[in-house]
Amino acid sequence: MASKKEALDLKKSLKYSIKDGSAASMAAGVGDNFISPFAVALKASNFQIGLLSALPSLIPIELLSAKFMERFPRKRIITFGVLLQAILWLPIALLSALFLKNPALTPVLLIIFYAMYSLVGLFISPIWSSWMKDIVNEEKRGKYFGTRNKIAGAAGLAATLIAGFILDFFKKQGYILLGFGVLFILATLFKLTSRSYLKKQYEPKFKIHEGYYFSFWQFLKKSFTNNYGKFAIFIALINFTVAISGPFFTPYMLRDLGLSYVTFIMLTLIIPSIVTLVTMPLWGILTDKYGNVRIMQTTAWLIPFIPIAWIISPNIYWLIFIQIISGITWAGFNLAAGNFTYDAVTPQRMSICSAYMLVLSGIGVFLGATLGGILASIPIKFMNIFFFVFIFSGIARLIVISVMLKKIKEVRPVKPLKKVWFAWNFVMFSPRTFNSVLEIITRPVNIIYKAEKRINKKIQRNFRFS
Repeated sequence: MASKKEALDLKKSLKYSIKDGSAASMAAGVGDNFISPFAVALKASNFQIGLLSALPSLIPIELLSAKFMERFPRKRIITFGVLLQAILWLPIALLSALFLKNPALTPVLLIIFYAMYSLVGLFISPIWSSWMKDIVNEEKRGKYFGTRNKIAGAAGLAATLIAGFILDFFKKQGYILLGFGVLFILATLFKLTSRSYLKKQYEPKFKIHEGYYFSFWQFLKKSFTNNYGKFAIFIALINFTVAISGPFFTPYMLRDLGLSYVTFIMLTLIIPSIVTLVTMPLWGILTDKYGNVRIMQTTAWLIPFIPIAWIISPNIYWLIFIQIISGITWAGFNLAAGNFTYDAVTPQRMSICSAYMLVLSGIGVFLGATLGGILASIPIKFMNIFFFVFIFSGIARLIVISVMLKKIKEVRPVKPLKKVWFAWNFVMFSPRTFNSVLEIITRPVNIIYKAEKRINKKIQRNFRFS
């Protein structure tokens, strides 16, 4: 039983965690979200763009996380890791200037620096999961993370939209690389803000129980026969199939379709984020009530058709519709998949299991992105090369879901959900969702385009590069 002081500290920590998540989301909004567009601006090849996503997953650095937790406080490890990430944005920002002197070397350095940044994130992720498991009440976990993700997502969405306007302005002035440099410096500042809130959070003492540790190879050997192991393999395979096509939507939109950065952001980030913000709390209610496995089953079957739908038409309204369905689908799937680990694993083994699952997923991402890079480099003539990659990814996703999803079982008592489509009806046709989706379909293009024109005219009247 927690003391009154500890209970108060935990309550404050939940609020600080939302603020930390918002700042981190803003850092991702101006930083992580623009790494692939930055690579395109640096004239990276399709294979290099695939490698940008693949390389960080090659090194299983998560295996070290559990051992570090035994020697150092989780809070200290995470705050130091976030500081390193903040610092690493600075050399990435400087690559904008280096490109003018050595354009061939710059994409290679971008891959190296971003790999270092991502490795730090992968290392601290299992430790953060362990910390949060000790802070968040089990019975309200779905609701809390749904709310946290909603608020953090809104902050990240605002930062991303502003970043898009900044980039389009610098592009029209002929200084697009300088615009990227500005964004990555902002990412440093937001990361430092995130760190300041992490330092204010309470860290319950991490209790090490004898016999809690087991090696990655022991985990791997038993993964085909136990429930959580099958779940980890399923997530790794999903990441593999998604990574085949994931890195190549950016060059398709920016190179082949010639979209502006604001339009690109609207399609890839703003619309999915708005839909996620609207539906995440609803999915959270459903996961708490009906279980995470049932929600994964409800959403997973649409995942294979999302990349394939991109080949039907380049019409902006069709692409908006795809992204609305994608946002709803991934919001439910990711929330359920994330909460499943919290339900299935004890606090003592949380960091280990999270680390091992991340290693498997990392291998999947590396193999998938590498395969995608190879496929995207094949000189085929019968269709657009990106369409070929999208179709290949969709078929691979369908195979994985058909084989693996039925093997995973729920780990806590939940109410039966007899009709799978009840979940979709609850999320899609609640008044909040229905009205929001209608607005997303009919209004964002004109609003953003008009805002972009007004802002650019105002900026150009007041600021001009000589």
